[in-house]
Amino acid sequence: MTLLDNGWTDEQAQGLLHSLNLDGGTPKWKREHLQRLRSWCSAQEKDPTSLDGQVEFVAYELCNTYEGVGMALKHAKTVEAAREAVEPYMKRLRATEDWSGTNDASGQGSFEADLKHASAALAACALNYSSFK
Repeated sequence: MTLLDNGWTDEQAQGLLHSLNLDGGTPKWKREHLQRLRSWCSAQEKDPTSLDGQVEFVAYELCNTYEGVGMALKHAKTVEAAREAVEPYMKRLRATEDWSGTNDASGQGSFEADLKHASAALAACALNYSSFK
């Protein structure tokens, strides 16, 4: 299956592929998305480290989980408009240095760093909430 099989034009597919910046191997995505990629690929008997498996997973997500982004992509007329349409999805997908912590040899982030970051974020939210009272 290709991106064109999902009804996207060449420009839309090019914009999506350019935004994904896949080169094979394990993508630099957040852990939750990597887990979903692996689960989906396992169920579909696809290789999660292959470009085909990754692109098909993204197409599935844009047609099912993130339909709004998929519909915005279908309305894009140019490669640049397609890139802009998928940017909200890309922001959710990409691993960030701030959240992923320090990776060890297994590729797993530091739980302690993640927990510290989450605690700081919750404290900031609580502080912001109390200022609205």
